[in-house]
Amino acid sequence: MGELRIRKRGDKWQYSFEGAPVDGKRTTISKSGYKTKAEATTEGTAALQRYNQGGLVVGANNMSYADYLDLWMDSYCKVELRPNTIINYTKKINNLIKPRLGKYKLVSINPITLQKFINDLFNECYSRNTISVVKGVISKSLDYAVTPLRYIPSSPAIYLRMPSPRAEGNKKLRKNPHVYLTPEQMQMVFTRFPEGTSSYLPLLIGYKCGLRIAEAFALTWDDIDFEKRTLSVNRQVQWAEKNRKTDTPSHWYLSNPKYDSFRTIELSSDVVEALRHAKERQRGAQQFRRESYIKYYMDENSILNTEGRGKEIDLIMRRDDGSYINSRNLQHVSEIARFELGLEKFDYHSLRHTHTTMLLENGADPSYVQHRLGHKDVTVTLKVYKHLTEKMTERGVEVLESL
Repeated sequence: MGELRIRKRGDKWQYSFEGAPVDGKRTTISKSGYKTKAEATTEGTAALQRYNQGGLVVGANNMSYADYLDLWMDSYCKVELRPNTIINYTKKINNLIKPRLGKYKLVSINPITLQKFINDLFNECYSRNTISVVKGVISKSLDYAVTPLRYIPSSPAIYLRMPSPRAEGNKKLRKNPHVYLTPEQMQMVFTRFPEGTSSYLPLLIGYKCGLRIAEAFALTWDDIDFEKRTLSVNRQVQWAEKNRKTDTPSHWYLSNPKYDSFRTIELSSDVVEALRHAKERQRGAQQFRRESYIKYYMDENSILNTEGRGKEIDLIMRRDDGSYINSRNLQHVSEIARFELGLEKFDYHSLRHTHTTMLLENGADPSYVQHRLGHKDVTVTLKVYKHLTEKMTERGVEVLESL
């Protein structure tokens, strides 16, 4: 083992130590530029340890799975995999794996924890394709921890299984009860996903307009009247899986809104301003990128495409390069809201439920709320109203008891 040496060079500090001979000649490993002797000593000690461990990270016993996934991504994925695969893996790691499994130590992860995680995704309506990719990321990352890293003796993912094709999952778990989100909780959400992020506008429209998720992601700029401060719901967007019989690839397509609930609703000033800002950013991105800006079209079958089939459609939910922000983007928002912000039952429909509750709580007529939300009939609205009156009664009893 080489001895660590610390010395001052000019006004900076340097560490160095002797490495293994190369072609019979002595080698020195060094790095300078540290402001203090203590900093150079700390960095030099770590560098010497890494050198003597063949470059491996010391202290794998205390490494979290989240930190290990970062190491795996840097040391394996980025040098072995295609860019699109890296992007896909990164999304699954950040949106699904880290929020639930990242807190565990790498050496403590066990088969039961992993299988429960996969089963939970299945019961929460994630597609089999998504679950399959997640399972692959877990298995490959843990295999790498076994060989070549030798961080763990064997992979706990070796017996990890996909749900059976015959399985339907736990429908009770799939249908979470919709919850009312307090202003404080919504502030937490908007602090985590502020204006300018891809999730902000869909969240705001769900919260302040009460649109269904498929309606929010189908909005075009033609649906917004800035002078009248209104939004028109004219369509919804839906996903179709690949049809092997007809050889039709999977795609997004547009259709009439649910229950044919075409409607025009009023917008609050904050939503109008947010939409103005979004349109300005989008138009600026179009001018900057010019021909490279991605355009979308709707063909005769109402299928969204980028190949130029049919009429160009000016979608609102887009990134700076023009690519479509689809409703699956909100899956990771729900994950973060539940596991990072502590909002256990958060989903997009909870925004709609909260909007309905706020309107009724502030005296809006149920028939107005029915129209604004596009409910099939007023009985759906009155179910929320019944729940609200029961809650108000409970509050009244609490007040009486305190007198």
